[in-house]
Amino acid sequence: MNIWLVSIIGFLVGVVGTGLGSLVGIFIKKTDKILGFLLGLTGGFMMFIVSFHLFPEAFYLGGIYIVLMGVILGIAIIVALESLLDKLTYLISLRSGLLLALSIALHNFPEGLALGSTLVGVTDFGLVLTLAMLLHNIPEGISMALPFSMNRVNPWKIMVFSIIAGAPTGLGAYIGAYLGTISNTVISFCLALAGGIMLYIVCDDLIPKGKTLHKGRVSSVAVVIGYVLGIILYF
Repeated sequence: MNIWLVSIIGFLVGVVGTGLGSLVGIFIKKTDKILGFLLGLTGGFMMFIVSFHLFPEAFYLGGIYIVLMGVILGIAIIVALESLLDKLTYLISLRSGLLLALSIALHNFPEGLALGSTLVGVTDFGLVLTLAMLLHNIPEGISMALPFSMNRVNPWKIMVFSIIAGAPTGLGAYIGAYLGTISNTVISFCLALAGGIMLYIVCDDLIPKGKTLHKGRVSSVAVVIGYVLGIILYF
């Protein structure tokens, strides 16, 4: 797939997903149950992607050692970004909405990297992964918009913040797609990197946050639904 087309897809996934979530956050106040369901659904969907597509394809193209290096580096990137965000949160006093926007922007870059490398390496899987990333960005947009909405920030300003937060996905997709065109070994490494990033996001953020938002079984059931939905959409 063309690198620029991949970049555009990545940009739209980030901007449209976060933007849709922001619209929901602007007009709907009580969203804990909805957020818990969406986070669980996305977590299950992304687990399917990692288990049945990213890692198997990476093993086939590069072998176990390349995959292990990619996974370890992917997790290290996410952990480093989260540590940076924690320091920024400690050093500066900003509204919670701005902090959430910054957090989403920092997370969207490596997610775009995952999307770009996967669209180049596993082109027949593009629709499913694109849908998963889009779903993932909706609850993030909701969580970002709610503090702004409660402080009566102009809805247009909220949408601008959501676009800025979603845009790094396009840059990440461009870099991921470019790296994926070099060789099979590089594609394998990028796919493993993407898998490590997505695995950490699911285990550290999506599933725990979904369960925290709503104590019932909604998010847990949604994880299973998301996993099964991945199977149905692909096969």
